[in-house]
Amino acid sequence: MRYFACFVYFACLCFALDETHLNSDITTSIDSQKGSIEAGRKRQKYDFLGEVRLSGSISENRNDPLDQWRRTDQATVSFSQDIFRSGGIIASMDYADLWAAAEILRLRSEINGYLLTLSTALLQAAQDRLRLEQNDLSIKNSEITLLIKQTQYQVGEADITQLNDAIQNRNTLNRTKLDLKNTLTNRYQEIAKISWIDPETFAVPHYPAIDENEFLQKNIKALSAKYNTKIASTQHTLTRSNYLPTIALNASYGRQKAENSDTADSMSYGVQITVPLSFTSFSSVEEKRADSLKKASDERTAYLEAKKVWLQSQNTMKSTEESIKILRENILLFDSLINATSAQVKTGSASRFDLDMLNNSKRIDEIEIELNKIAIEIERAKLFYAKGE
Repeated sequence: MRYFACFVYFACLCFALDETHLNSDITTSIDSQKGSIEAGRKRQKYDFLGEVRLSGSISENRNDPLDQWRRTDQATVSFSQDIFRSGGIIASMDYADLWAAAEILRLRSEINGYLLTLSTALLQAAQDRLRLEQNDLSIKNSEITLLIKQTQYQVGEADITQLNDAIQNRNTLNRTKLDLKNTLTNRYQEIAKISWIDPETFAVPHYPAIDENEFLQKNIKALSAKYNTKIASTQHTLTRSNYLPTIALNASYGRQKAENSDTADSMSYGVQITVPLSFTSFSSVEEKRADSLKKASDERTAYLEAKKVWLQSQNTMKSTEESIKILRENILLFDSLINATSAQVKTGSASRFDLDMLNNSKRIDEIEIELNKIAIEIERAKLFYAKGE
C-alpha cells in the first residue's frame, strides 16, 4: 500500500527523462557527435570558397660556364574563386544546413532511444514491484485455500485431487515470486548500463498526453523522411549545376629579385568561363531527379506510418482504460461483499478466512489498476520519445 501511494504522488508531478539522466559515457559521446556535426556543416557550407595559394622559390643559374652563379628569389600569391555555378553555390550551402539538420535529428533519435529504454525499464520495474505485492497476496489466498482443503480432506469433504491442486497452486505462486525477483534484478541491471539512476528511490516518470497533430508534426521518422526529400532535391540541383556554365575570378601577384638586378613585380587578374560538355550529364541528372521523387514518396509513407502508430497507441490506451473501468466495478463489488461478510463473521455464519480472502482479492484488483495505469504511461513514453524537440 505504501508503494501504491508513492506511485500516485510521483505520477502527479508529470516529468519526463532527458539527457541528464544518462550516464557520462553516453553524454560524452553525444557531445562529441554534436561537435562533429557542426564541424561537418561548416566544412561543407564553405567548401565552395577558393584557396589562396602561396609559393616561393630560390634558384641559382648562369648563362656561360665562365660567368658567376646568380641567385634569384621569387614569391607568388594566387587566388581563384567561383562566383557563379548555375545555382550550385547556394545549393551547396543549403545542402550543408540540411545535412546537419538531418544528422542532429538522427542523433536525437539515438538519444530518445536511450531515454525510451530507460523510461520503459523504470516503469516496468515499478510494475514488477507491484506484481510482487500482488503475488504475495495471491500466496496468502493460496495458503488459506490449502488450509481449508486440508481440513476438508481430513473430514472427508474433499478428495486428494483437490488437495493436490491447492498445493500445486501455492507452489506455482512461490516459483512465480522467484521469477519476478529475478526479472526485477535484471531490470535494475539494464538501467545501470545506461543511467546513474537508482531505480529503487528515483521517482517514476510521468508523460503528458500527445494529440495527433503534434505527434505527426514532430515525429522523428516523418521529419527524417522530410529532410531526406529536401536533401535529394538539393542534390538534384547540385548535379545539374555540375553540367552548366561556371564563372570564376582569378588573380595573382608575384615578385622576383635577381642578384645584381632590380626587383620585378607581376600582377594578373581575369574572369574564366567554363562550359562542361558531357555525354552522361542527362543520365546523371535524371538519376538524381528520380531519387528525389522516390524520397518524396517515402516522406508520404513515413507520415502515414506515423499516423498509424499514433492510432494504434490510442487504441491500446483506450482498451487499457476500459480494463481499469471493469476493475473499478469489481472493487465496488468486493466492497459490498466485504461489508456483508464482515457482518457474517460477527454473527459466526462466515469465517475470518473468507473475509481475509476478499480483502486480498480486492487489493489484487487495486494493484491491477495501477499496473494498467503504468502500461498507459509506457504507451505515452513511446509517443513522447518518437518526437523530435
